[in-house]
Amino acid sequence: MSEAPVSPTDLLPPKGGDAPLSALGRDELSVFLYLAFTDAELTALFRELKLSVPGYRLEKLSGVQKADTLADEIRARPDARAPVIALLAKIYEFPALDIVSLSAPVADEIGLLAVEEDATVRILWRLLADPQQEVRQTATPILQSLARTYYGAGPAQKGPPAVDASARLAPPPQDAAPRDESAELKAAKKEAREAVQAMEKAQAKAESLAQQLKDLRAALAEVSRERNLSKREAEKTDTALERTKEQLEKAKGKVTRAELEKLKKDYEKASESVAALTAREERWAEERQALQQELEALRRTPDAAPQAPAAPASDEGPVEELPSTWLKPNFTQEFYDSLDGWDARLQRAAFKQAYLLSENHRHPSLRAIPLEGLPGYFRVRVATDVRLIYRRAEGTSVEILSLIDREDLDRYVRQAKTR
Repeated sequence: MSEAPVSPTDLLPPKGGDAPLSALGRDELSVFLYLAFTDAELTALFRELKLSVPGYRLEKLSGVQKADTLADEIRARPDARAPVIALLAKIYEFPALDIVSLSAPVADEIGLLAVEEDATVRILWRLLADPQQEVRQTATPILQSLARTYYGAGPAQKGPPAVDASARLAPPPQDAAPRDESAELKAAKKEAREAVQAMEKAQAKAESLAQQLKDLRAALAEVSRERNLSKREAEKTDTALERTKEQLEKAKGKVTRAELEKLKKDYEKASESVAALTAREERWAEERQALQQELEALRRTPDAAPQAPAAPASDEGPVEELPSTWLKPNFTQEFYDSLDGWDARLQRAAFKQAYLLSENHRHPSLRAIPLEGLPGYFRVRVATDVRLIYRRAEGTSVEILSLIDREDLDRYVRQAKTR
C-alpha cells in the first residue's frame, strides 16, 4: 500500500511558530532562551510560569540562571513552552524562512551562518556564484540597497561615456565610409532604459508578492484569533442573557416597578451586545474570506519576470489610470521632524509604506491597526520595532504624522491627547 503524498504545507513551521523546545538538551535550550530574551523578559516569564529557585530572590538571579531554570521547567513540562512561544511571536513576529521548506543540508548551513560574522558576504557570494541567472539576479536589488546605505546616491558621472574594451582594442575598419550613428545610439539607449525599467518592476513585484504572502498569512492568523475571542465573548453574553431571563421570570408578580424596569434595561443591553458581537463575527468572517481569496490569487500569480516592452511610437506613454482607493498623502511637519535620528534605510521604508498607504489604505501588507486611545489614528508596521502613525483626513487625503519606536506608542497617545 503506497504512502499518502506529503503536502508542501506539512513541511513548513506551524502557524504561530510553535516548536518542540522540550526535545533540546538543557544547555542548548538555555542558551537559546538567553539569546532570545532580555533579563527583564526572562523575569516576566519566571513570574508567568510561577517559578522560583529556593534560597534565592528572583531579582538576584543572573540571566544565565533564569535561562537554566526555564530550560529545566520546559524539559520537565513541555506545555510550559506556551508563554515562551507567545513572547517570541510578540518580539520577533515570525521565524525566518517560515514560508520555505528546508532540507537537512540547507538547515545545517543556515545554522552555521547564524553564528558567523561573515555570513552577509558568504550569502551574497553564494547568490552571485549560482549557475541559474534568475537566482543570481536576486542579489542585484540587495547590493543596490547596500550601496545606497553605505555610499548614498553618489555624484553624477563626469567626462566622456565609457567605451567597451573590445571595441577599443579592435583595429579600425578599412575603407569604411563614415556614417551618422546618432539615430542608432538614441534607439539603443532608449531600449536599454526600457529593459532596465522592466527588470526593476519585475524585481519589485517579486519582493512585494513575497511580503504580501507573509503578511496575509499573519493577517489570517490574527482574524482567526479575533474570531475565537468573539465566540468566547458571545458565550459569556449568552450566559448573562439567560441569567437575566431567569431573573425576570422569578421577579414577575413580586418585584417593584423600578426593579422590573431595571431588569428590562439589562435584558435589552444584553440583547444589543449579542447583536453587536454577531455582526462583528460576520464582518471578521467576510474579511477572512477576502484575505483567503487574495492569498490564493497571489499564489497563482506567475513568478516569471515580464519581457522588456517594445519601443513605443513616442517618448511619452499613456498616463496610468487613478485607482479608486487612492488618497493624496499629506506629509506633515511632524513627520519630517520625526525622521531625524533614523537611518536612511528606515526613512526610505517609511516613505514606501506611506505611498502604499495612499494607493490602498486597506492593503493587507500594511496591517493597519487603530491606535488605542486616539480615535481616527492608525499605525502600520515599517520594521520589527518601528511604526508609522497616520490619520484619515476629510475628503481624499491621508495625513502622515510620525515615525516612532513601537515602545513609544503609549507616550505618543498621551502627548496627542494634550494637544
